[in-house]
Amino acid sequence: MITESLVYYAVAGDPTGRQAGALLAPPRPPRAVPRIPGVGEALAQARALLRRRVDEAHEAVEAVLAEAPGPFPDVPAAPEDRRALEDHAHALLHTYLDPFMAMVFNGEKSVRLPVSGKRLKKVSRRLHDALEGCAAAHRPVARLAEVLADEHPGCRATTYERVSAALLVLAAWDASHRSPAKHLTESLLRSVERDGRIRLGLFVCPPVDFTRISGDRPELYVRDHLHGSVLSRLAGRLRELFRGLEDAQVEVDLRTLVGDTDEDDYLWYGVPAPAHLDRVALDARREALVSAVAEYLTEEVPSARGSRPRVFRGAALTVQRLSAMAPSTQCRDVYASVLADPFTHFDRRDIEAEMAIMRGLWEPGSYYEGLPEPDDATLADIVVRKFATYAMQGRLLRELEPDLVLVQTERPPLLRARMLSVGWDGTGRSPLPTVDFFEPEDG
Repeated sequence: MITESLVYYAVAGDPTGRQAGALLAPPRPPRAVPRIPGVGEALAQARALLRRRVDEAHEAVEAVLAEAPGPFPDVPAAPEDRRALEDHAHALLHTYLDPFMAMVFNGEKSVRLPVSGKRLKKVSRRLHDALEGCAAAHRPVARLAEVLADEHPGCRATTYERVSAALLVLAAWDASHRSPAKHLTESLLRSVERDGRIRLGLFVCPPVDFTRISGDRPELYVRDHLHGSVLSRLAGRLRELFRGLEDAQVEVDLRTLVGDTDEDDYLWYGVPAPAHLDRVALDARREALVSAVAEYLTEEVPSARGSRPRVFRGAALTVQRLSAMAPSTQCRDVYASVLADPFTHFDRRDIEAEMAIMRGLWEPGSYYEGLPEPDDATLADIVVRKFATYAMQGRLLRELEPDLVLVQTERPPLLRARMLSVGWDGTGRSPLPTVDFFEPEDG
């Protein structure tokens, strides 16, 4: 158990001259993933154009076959899969359109067909151009798939292609501008090889209004809607990420965790909860928030191209609240370890940075408005417990899904990643795979 004075003096200046631990440096991949803004949309546009040209070719071919079937087979339905659609387009050219044009443009032996030669030539050219455009759009995916197969042998070809598409979208969105690290790539490969989809995680801050904490019903400080919340300010850019993955035909499992235990895990230790706080009523509001978050993430909202989900489309969404998840023995051990000796895991500058951040949360109009502001020693103890809480949550993520990649939406992102990574593997030397919403802080 660390004493309040030890925490405070360790942050303000350790009179014993004790040295803090070194910062972590995440491993880098041997070859970088290219950053191509809008890569998902480009893939979707190329695929959509090819589909339109295939439909156009179907119309022309079927018009010919309706009146002059000859020795040609019936036209099969166009498939949905992109690779299969490309094969289908090639078959339309070689089996139907090329022979039709050979019949029409054959000098004195020309045959008159229900579709003119000029129209057949146009349809054929447009289909050929769409095929070339689709191949060009997918060339970065194919190149990266070859790299992955060389560096991580043993997976199916479709796995390398899907993971390559995912990596390109994630790299284009990631505000850190870092090439995805090896451990992130390996997590995606394992997920896709096993389940055909990638697994992403997202923490959601519960909407709160601490000005209500001193009222007759202090449990009302937890709000029951997401409008005006932290999540609402992140929704637009989060939608860009998930739309990019959809456009690239990357299937996603999204595990969303409502981080509603902050008060119990660290804040109430320095700013005591109201004595008349109704815990049963508070728990009911937290439970209702789970459904509210799921509805908010998937709610259809109008857009320039018709309705779209606010953030996430698909049935593979899980929303859980941390307050309903009993921490394992390993999670509690991580918490206790950081609490007992934070400087084994974190640098003194990390604590100082977090104290400055939290101090700002008591400013008028900020997150903790309505709560009494702690003194420096109390705030230092709160901060150490916060670090222990995040480390425990990193361990929880590992237990829930070891191949999860976290969409990191908190600032400062590098510090938050270090806080979670301590619990992710017990030491922090093997960082939690993340993609960052915000640009990294200096240092």
